[in-house]
Amino acid sequence: MNLKVLAQPAVEPVTLADMKEFLRVDATTEDAMISALISAAREHVERFTRRTLIYTAYRMTIDLFPDGDIELPRSVAISAAANTITGINYATPRIRYWDTDGNQQTMVVDTDYELLLDDNPPRIVTPALELWPLTYSGQRGAVEVDFIAGYGAAGNTVPPMLRHAIKMMVSHWYEHREAVVTGTIATELPLAVDSILRLYQDGGYN
Repeated sequence: MNLKVLAQPAVEPVTLADMKEFLRVDATTEDAMISALISAAREHVERFTRRTLIYTAYRMTIDLFPDGDIELPRSVAISAAANTITGINYATPRIRYWDTDGNQQTMVVDTDYELLLDDNPPRIVTPALELWPLTYSGQRGAVEVDFIAGYGAAGNTVPPMLRHAIKMMVSHWYEHREAVVTGTIATELPLAVDSILRLYQDGGYN
């Protein structure tokens, strides 16, 4: 399985102004670094929880259809959000595949497949008593699934606990700019951050 980002989030879950207020920083000399830390913290949260915070478009490719359901590798997947991302003209997971004759086919939602996006993780399934189609033999990445995931288009749509985890991570990295602080007992990240992120791992909160 390969996952490619088609469109990056337009904003971060935590604004630079909010983060500077949390850090009690007034100067602008480190704005670029703080912004980079926000992006890094958001990426860490997403990788740890397998959730996307702000609307992001993805393309997942697999070599062939599975025996069972297709699980999307990122929550929270959305089923209706027309044109939420510039340049992306689809709002429901779209499946395309190379058939046994070597032609690319586009499947039809609710006819060829069904969406269970409220599941955790979200799933795409075949209708009752139906099977996934066969794909072109030997074709790598023969199946493409395009989808959008995220809580919303703005930072205030993200659960407050996840936004607070980002702030704590940025604060920790801002104050401790090396992996280990000599002469102190320190962890790489505050335990409170780990506790929050584990709540939101797959199988946890929606």
